[in-house]
Amino acid sequence: MDFRLAAGLMLLVAGAATFAAEREREVTEDGLVRVPSSRRVGVYRAPDVTFTHYRRIVIEPIPVAFKRNWDQRNPDVSDTTRQKMQTDFSKSFRDELIEELVERGGYTLAEDVGPDVLRIDASIVDLDFVPPDTSSSPGMQTYVRSAGSMKLVVELRDAASGVLIGRIIDYEKAREYEYTRELQRADAVTIAHEAGIAFGNAARFTREALNVAKTEREKQ
Repeated sequence: MDFRLAAGLMLLVAGAATFAAEREREVTEDGLVRVPSSRRVGVYRAPDVTFTHYRRIVIEPIPVAFKRNWDQRNPDVSDTTRQKMQTDFSKSFRDELIEELVERGGYTLAEDVGPDVLRIDASIVDLDFVPPDTSSSPGMQTYVRSAGSMKLVVELRDAASGVLIGRIIDYEKAREYEYTRELQRADAVTIAHEAGIAFGNAARFTREALNVAKTEREKQ
């Protein structure tokens, strides 16, 4: 066989293998397929699933998991402060989802389960926000360059069957200030504000992803 032909065939095989590997990475272990998104988030949907019939939503309690070494890096944080962060962050994320999906998206909150109900399973993962400054010493305040980061996951399930039909993954990082004079105080108000921005982004991305899914199915 001609050397150049053999080399060309090898390149074709290698290229096909690379393409196949890339395609595999676009499909999750639970069968969701990544779809184009203009945002920095990952949007995944179950193939051949229709979203147009969903009119109501139910939002499950939102779990909060700190980053693996968060406790070691914040040894002075009390259990009470840690639990309050989890409670406050969970509530804030839920509030943003309701604002985007109900007040802006046109869904209603469901009081029962039916074929028109979409279940929202959201979670806060790898939370690495700084704890709010709880110092009671006069003149002692904590300032940070950035409030921190976290991973926000929103899974969409058919409420009646529990079948997973979509997922939005959003990595959020709070604003980072470059100069020392711009450092922000790590108080409860600042932390809540920065977290709220992140939750608002993820909720908006979820609404936009649902709008796209419904529009695409209507055109088919």
